[in-house]
Amino acid sequence: MLRQIFTSILCVLFFSSFTTAANTPKTGTISGLVFDNSLNQPLPYVSVVLSNTKGETITGTITDENGYFKLDKIAEGTYTLVVQFIGYEKAKQDVTIGKGNYTIDVGRISLTESATQLDDVEVIGEVSTIQQKVDKKVITIGKDLAAAGTASELMVGIPSVGVDPQTGAISLRGNENVPVMVDGKLSNIPAAQLLKQIPSSAIKAVELITNPSAKYNPDGMTGIINIVLHKNQLVGFNGSLSANWSKEINPKFNSGLNLNYRTGKFNVYGNYNNNISENANNGHIERTQDLSKQYFKFFDERESHIFKVGIDIYLNDKNTLSMFTSQNPADNSTIGDTETIIL
Repeated sequence: MLRQIFTSILCVLFFSSFTTAANTPKTGTISGLVFDNSLNQPLPYVSVVLSNTKGETITGTITDENGYFKLDKIAEGTYTLVVQFIGYEKAKQDVTIGKGNYTIDVGRISLTESATQLDDVEVIGEVSTIQQKVDKKVITIGKDLAAAGTASELMVGIPSVGVDPQTGAISLRGNENVPVMVDGKLSNIPAAQLLKQIPSSAIKAVELITNPSAKYNPDGMTGIINIVLHKNQLVGFNGSLSANWSKEINPKFNSGLNLNYRTGKFNVYGNYNNNISENANNGHIERTQDLSKQYFKFFDERESHIFKVGIDIYLNDKNTLSMFTSQNPADNSTIGDTETIIL
């Protein structure tokens, strides 16, 4: 009698477990690699989103440093895989979980940089734009930042870059161990002084190289800041003139002149930019721990000019010989007065 009861209980447990396993829906995984189509390199931190046929988002992730992604626990059904990244064309692909296929490897997905080809149309950017590359972030300077005055004041409006208002020391993502280059070349002038001497109107773009290659000797660095100056390459003779004047408490003025002459094999160009400004900094600091007060007053006068003259010789479609010189005479002075009162 006990054997029959025990056998019945085992049969019930077996069929219950079998029924539960049979009714449990199966789930699958979707994985793949995302690459830059032109550079043939993996793209890290790319957004990968999975949506259903109604356009509703089911899940998502980002690629790792090797461009790899994986989505787990995906229920049976048909989905759309959307891969998108700033500065690249969006990629879509339909995938189906089920019908005997629960582990899907979509393989390599190549993203192409977004670009618009215009015929005989010149497009001049008015607003600063940011483009994310594999190893750097490129900020193209528009008129909204070009009117800042100096490169030091321009850097205040760039994400991830910090400028100390007192010393002018520059930092990238909170780290001050960051070299500053001009047109890809290091300068012997300290970064804080160099940025105060370069007029903002002379800057075409700022490159934040957050993942420098071995050629930059990046040990211990958080990254590199490269300032790209203007160089006109339009065919024929052309030029441009710009000027900015502003006054809050003290006046600021900067202007720029660009001239260029290009033929089939040669491109000769010259730029002149200046920055003339006065800056007053007044304030006080109260220290409660020793009951002291410190009053300070600083007045800066800046006059900076930058000249750039160069020539490009087009050897063939893939090789160009460039020679240029850049001069930066400046006359800057600071008058300061501090007073400390101890109660």
